[in-house]
Amino acid sequence: MSDGAAGASDPEGTDATAAHADTAPLVITVHGTFATASSDDGEQWWQRGSGFMSALTERLASKGIPEIAVQPFRWTGLNSDHARLRAAKVLAGTIAAAKRNGRPVAVLAHSHGGNVLMEALVQRRTRRPLAAALTLGTPFFTRRLKPLPMLIAAFKVLLGIAVAPAMLMYAWLALPTALDGSRIELIVLPLLVLAAVMWAFASGARALLRQRGAKIRARMAIAPERWLVIQSPRDEAMRLLEQAVAIKPIYVTRSSAHGQWIRFGTLAGVVGTIAFLYFTMPYFLAPIIEKFGKRDFGPGIVADFTFLLMVPVVFALIYGAIRLFSWICGARLLSALLNASIHGGIVGAAYGGDDAYALTGVSRIPPYLPGAMEQRVAAANLGGIDDSAIIDAARDFYAGILEEDATGLSFTDPDLLWKRMSDALYHNAYMRDGDIVEVIAAHLAEHFRNGPVK
Repeated sequence: MSDGAAGASDPEGTDATAAHADTAPLVITVHGTFATASSDDGEQWWQRGSGFMSALTERLASKGIPEIAVQPFRWTGLNSDHARLRAAKVLAGTIAAAKRNGRPVAVLAHSHGGNVLMEALVQRRTRRPLAAALTLGTPFFTRRLKPLPMLIAAFKVLLGIAVAPAMLMYAWLALPTALDGSRIELIVLPLLVLAAVMWAFASGARALLRQRGAKIRARMAIAPERWLVIQSPRDEAMRLLEQAVAIKPIYVTRSSAHGQWIRFGTLAGVVGTIAFLYFTMPYFLAPIIEKFGKRDFGPGIVADFTFLLMVPVVFALIYGAIRLFSWICGARLLSALLNASIHGGIVGAAYGGDDAYALTGVSRIPPYLPGAMEQRVAAANLGGIDDSAIIDAARDFYAGILEEDATGLSFTDPDLLWKRMSDALYHNAYMRDGDIVEVIAAHLAEHFRNGPVK
């Protein structure tokens, strides 16, 4: 007690404590989708003071790591690739700042927090790699540029290739005139254009070669054996996202598409016939109007009205052509297009693919770091969750709604419903499992002691 008081009153002791805290191993925690909070302190696993962090700290102390610092990383938690990539940029800066004084830094991420970490590590080159990384239940996305961003990137590259040499040659030819100071703008302008097109070339090439550059920077950021991937085959979220691309049900059958073509043919026939009459009416009406003016109501005017026979002919030609096209290939093409669009929309909603990259699938290990370690947890009772937990949670929630004394509990409260259901998922039970906490502590302790590979 007296030692603590003396240390608190001694400025040098305070400085020493602060210095030790600044050099203690640091664990940055990254939460997953829909798991954000307004404070770094709380009961969620990634917050300081949570049950998981307390258990992890005790396990690390028993393994020779008496003190660690915890730095929660908060992001929006939206199911959005744009949000994840924006969070990755911030996390990249956070990691870089934490490593400046040489302290060992590890990152622990859950669910899509692992995707935030993966993208953060390839944001910038680093000379101070992470001591360790652990991801739990992360569906790592594989990605490629969408067609439009790819075309823009290719255009930037071609622009640089085509314009840069011309600007260099122009600047070289204008150099003698510019050196005498009389026409300095002759060299300034091409140099400015050169700088712009070189920037375009670099950004376009970086986008097209992103996958290759990402793998290089990932290996610089962390050694593969220091990244531990923990997953359970029973993880519902992982299985759902893995199957989202693999399962391609038929949403629109060929017969249904044929029916849509027929309905379109009917509409097109009516519109086409009206358009035909609109543009040809003056030609057919002229003799009729002339006969009316002369009060000539004989057989001639009856013959002039025979142009109306063109109406069913025009309609039949348009309708028949569209129906024939549908029978030959139109129904097949339309059903394929609609099925691809609907499935792409479902996958996009499940993956949150709202940025420049098409999320093409899910990988169990980081695609930029194929040598990462993987530990599959096959436990049927993970963190107190078993196969009947979600059914029991739904039954209890429904029973609570039926109770007359239940207040504020209904299916119209999505936040409460999500909380009750998500707590009963394997996907959210990793941090409640004692064996997994032990694995995490062992991985961190080993690499904190060894330090990051230089």
